[in-house]
Amino acid sequence: MGWILLILLIGLPVAELTVLIDVGDEIGALSTVGLCILTAVVGLGLVRHQGIGLMLDMQRAAADGQPVGATLVHGAFLLVAGFCLMIPGFLTDGLGFLLLIPPVRSALIKVGAAGLMVRPRGGSGRVIIIEGEVVSEKDDTTPPRPIDKL
Repeated sequence: MGWILLILLIGLPVAELTVLIDVGDEIGALSTVGLCILTAVVGLGLVRHQGIGLMLDMQRAAADGQPVGATLVHGAFLLVAGFCLMIPGFLTDGLGFLLLIPPVRSALIKVGAAGLMVRPRGGSGRVIIIEGEVVSEKDDTTPPRPIDKL
């Protein structure tokens, strides 16, 4: 896990700068900056629109008594998409726009859920059964009757 974090913290900015420099050489520095700002504005607008839709879906599901877990996970992916779109660069913008596509989010949820499934570990396979009885105690005492007035 530490290596993955190190690669992300060092490798991603280097890759982003490399792509920004290459795009800047091709279309010019001002156009590159404008394109970065445009992708951020358009992307964040899409995140806002989809986020409002997800919130309405969650409210409807909660009102109907249905589970809202999948909608919450989609919302978390939208949060990551918004974060990626705010970071200047085309690689993170591409990742952010990918996360805006609902089938991509659903596929990532399925892959993540498969990784979280509990798998049985090898064991002795022995089952211990402890037999016993359930004894319920009944309260056979009747409540005291009220005192008669004289």
